[in-house]
Amino acid sequence: MARNDRLIGPFRKSVHPQEVLPPMNAAPDLKHETFELDGGRVIFEKDVAITMRDGVKLYADIYRPAASLAERTPSLVFWSPFGKHGAVPRALFKNMGVDFDKLSPYTFFELPDPFLWCSQYHYSFVRVDPRGTWWSEGTKATFFSPQEGRDGYDVVEWAAQQSWSTGNIGWGAVSYYAMSIYQTAVLKPPHLKALLLWEAMSDIYREVNCVGGIPSVPFQHLWMNLTGQGLGMSEDHAAVSIDHPLFDEFWQSKVVDWTKIDIPALSITGWSSLAVHLRGTIEAWKALSSKNKWLLVHAGREWSEYYKPTGIEKQKEFWDHFLKGKENSVGGWPTVQLDVRTSADVSIRKDWSNFPPPSKLTRFYVASDRKLATELHGGEATYAAFRAHQPDSLLTFDYTFDKETEITGHSALTLHVQCMEFPDTDLFVALQKLDRDGKEVKFWNSSQFVEAPASLGWLRLSHRELDQGRSTPDRPYHCHQKRQWVRPCDIVESQIELWPSSTIWQAGETLRVAINGRGFLNAENKTQVRTPVHGWGEVRVWFGGKYASGLLAPIVP
Repeated sequence: MARNDRLIGPFRKSVHPQEVLPPMNAAPDLKHETFELDGGRVIFEKDVAITMRDGVKLYADIYRPAASLAERTPSLVFWSPFGKHGAVPRALFKNMGVDFDKLSPYTFFELPDPFLWCSQYHYSFVRVDPRGTWWSEGTKATFFSPQEGRDGYDVVEWAAQQSWSTGNIGWGAVSYYAMSIYQTAVLKPPHLKALLLWEAMSDIYREVNCVGGIPSVPFQHLWMNLTGQGLGMSEDHAAVSIDHPLFDEFWQSKVVDWTKIDIPALSITGWSSLAVHLRGTIEAWKALSSKNKWLLVHAGREWSEYYKPTGIEKQKEFWDHFLKGKENSVGGWPTVQLDVRTSADVSIRKDWSNFPPPSKLTRFYVASDRKLATELHGGEATYAAFRAHQPDSLLTFDYTFDKETEITGHSALTLHVQCMEFPDTDLFVALQKLDRDGKEVKFWNSSQFVEAPASLGWLRLSHRELDQGRSTPDRPYHCHQKRQWVRPCDIVESQIELWPSSTIWQAGETLRVAINGRGFLNAENKTQVRTPVHGWGEVRVWFGGKYASGLLAPIVP
């Protein structure tokens, strides 16, 4: 296969490593030094130069146990543009459920504690600033790119050859530290033995930058403020979401063939990771060719689950098994574990052999009186409408269960839509749970807020074209390769993907499908999908007659 080293996307001038704006932490001077930490139990080697195949030097910080504890250890690679020195303040993301007082000051954003893992568990850390970021050489920083994959390969093989290494290398922590695995793992570096995919989206167009074809520019500006530091130029993901609104060569270069990854993998995400990691972690896990792979989807928050004792123990068991050869609990792990939620903090964990688990796909048709019905009724076609540009204008359709019902897996919503005043609209969809009193039961969203419904879906109507080869009835897959504008006289069918979920409704509780043009999450939540108004005026949803609008949901027996 021809090597892809083209630079496609727009770039912005990087912020100098020592001129960052608050609240980011500036990088210390570039200087190779060695320190003893944790009472001499941890050796910290700062600014170690690692030379890539083209001569470019990347800089890494190495943490390893003192030789008196372990002369040679497995190594864990941590790769992201967030700054190996801890550029992102831990306090920036408040209300995370993480007790930082119990972690060492060298436990940086989305990373494990080196005092615990080096001095007690006897692992070495290789924290790398990627090409073009911070002090690392390279004129342009690219993210999730084939170039990152090649550099990652070289770092893995470098780490394996060090005198303090056993040659067994693992890769992964949270978010970017996990997502960066894909481009390297498909290249199969010989010493890469295991992958920890903890919140690891795998298609950044569909899962964060342009979810449903809707560009999430505010979040990308936040992300660029966290990542755009270096001595040259940085790939501008805020600009690219506008300049490349369709899934083109740029976005395709960020997605790998997951079937080419065949080493052991532990994939963990949360139902709370809407419009971020949930979908992609699951999609990649399903495609991995690894004989040893596990999936856990929890009901908690992204970072708190990672730092909980149970989360740390699971990581240790996984690394010990595949990097140290220890026989432990890993051999008895269920292939899939899913937390089935009743409320934000109440759930039960179920074991399965695959995802999604066995279920009965059940249709809930949009009916009159704002109801959902399990049977399609005849009669004349009619419509309900909302105002696309008004935040408080929405449609709701309800179904009240007469017995306990679990919905787990992929869901899809079919809508027959007519735009009366604008040739396009954004459709935001929420799958909500209402208690017996009609009050919405909300769940964790990402790491900070109890504000999410059971599931969410998004679609820019002009992006409704489906990839027929990859779509299934319960999981539509959109091409995002052309726009199909809508005339006021047109009623068009759209299939909206609702992200995977797992929720129990008790008898007397209500399943609600809510639709609007602006979104359902707290405006203070930096990770929510939001964009300038795209659409205006009346939007009609048709049902009845020949228009079978409705929800397809997986009911678990």
